[in-house]
Amino acid sequence: MDRARSVRRLPLLLAPLLAGLVACAPATAPAAPTPKPPAAPATAAQGQQAEWDRLVAAAKAEGSLTVFGPAPDALRNALLTFSKQYPDIQLEYTGGFGRVFVSRILPEREAEQYLWDVQVGGSGTAISEFLPRGVLDPLKSALVLPEVLEDGNWRGGFDAGFQDMAGRFIYAFQGSLVPIVFVNRDVIPESELSQIEQLTDARWKGKIVWDDPRTNGVGSTNGAHLLSLLGRDFMARLLDQDVVITTDQRQLAERLVRGSLPIGIGVDLPVLLTMQKEGVGQNVKPLAPDSPTGARVGSFWGNATLINRAPHQNAARVFLNWLLSREGQGQWVRAAEAASRRLDVPAPEGTLPGPQHRVIDDEPNFHFQREMTDLAKELIK
Repeated sequence: MDRARSVRRLPLLLAPLLAGLVACAPATAPAAPTPKPPAAPATAAQGQQAEWDRLVAAAKAEGSLTVFGPAPDALRNALLTFSKQYPDIQLEYTGGFGRVFVSRILPEREAEQYLWDVQVGGSGTAISEFLPRGVLDPLKSALVLPEVLEDGNWRGGFDAGFQDMAGRFIYAFQGSLVPIVFVNRDVIPESELSQIEQLTDARWKGKIVWDDPRTNGVGSTNGAHLLSLLGRDFMARLLDQDVVITTDQRQLAERLVRGSLPIGIGVDLPVLLTMQKEGVGQNVKPLAPDSPTGARVGSFWGNATLINRAPHQNAARVFLNWLLSREGQGQWVRAAEAASRRLDVPAPEGTLPGPQHRVIDDEPNFHFQREMTDLAKELIK
């Protein structure tokens, strides 16, 4: 009986002990909160758009842009369409040949005046005058838009457009067929003159007008092309044809279309095309454009450079991105009636060069232009 009572009392004796153990036990930890998913990282496209937006805002704050560009009205108007897309950036445009720009910008810089942002024009003065004097900034680093830098949008890839050996400063966005010589076929039929090599025939003495080959320009570049293929002796005989030298492209084209000087070397294509649209010179044709000597791959006016110490650096970058975009190149091609290096901008008929046509207006071949100008200075008195 005593043992039974002891068993019955055991739960009563254990109850206070169990209660104490429960009281001393640690509290149950609260459930951990469900972690929030990490914020999605910004995409590359969003980052590029943000960078572009910041650049445009900075350019609008500058409010102005100074460009030296081509003289022909069609090309000027094409570049001025930039202002329609960016009306808050006033584009101050001066047109002329590269030699005119050199005569302005170099004295200004000597006087510590830095007034220009961008030049659009021929490569000759940039190679001969600006590169040696450190006038230019690297151009590619100014570009932001992915469509501009995409290799697949450009013939040969984007970097193939650089004209300087460093591949940084002078960018050719135009890569078009450039005829070397034009002939007024109302005066000289093709049966009498069909090849470049025939130009030294005595029949053409006194009938050739030439954009001055003694200075940088299309006249010396076209002469350099012939010199590189036909040699110094041929060029000396050609210069001995009592050629008429001019620095006035309008005058050159007028003499050519009127037939008073029916053979033209170094013709400014936009000037000639404007006259033909006005109804004159319809039968002025390139001489042997399908031959290696008769035409070249040319950037002509279609080169862009970024001037260093530019007063409106952000606006200059916006302009260059626009110029090399599909929109900007479309405007240029329609005005110049020449092929862009951009593959997504249709080329006007007859402007795409063939594999037989070569580049002469880049820095690796620029020695031919120096040889041409030296020979012309020697022989033209």
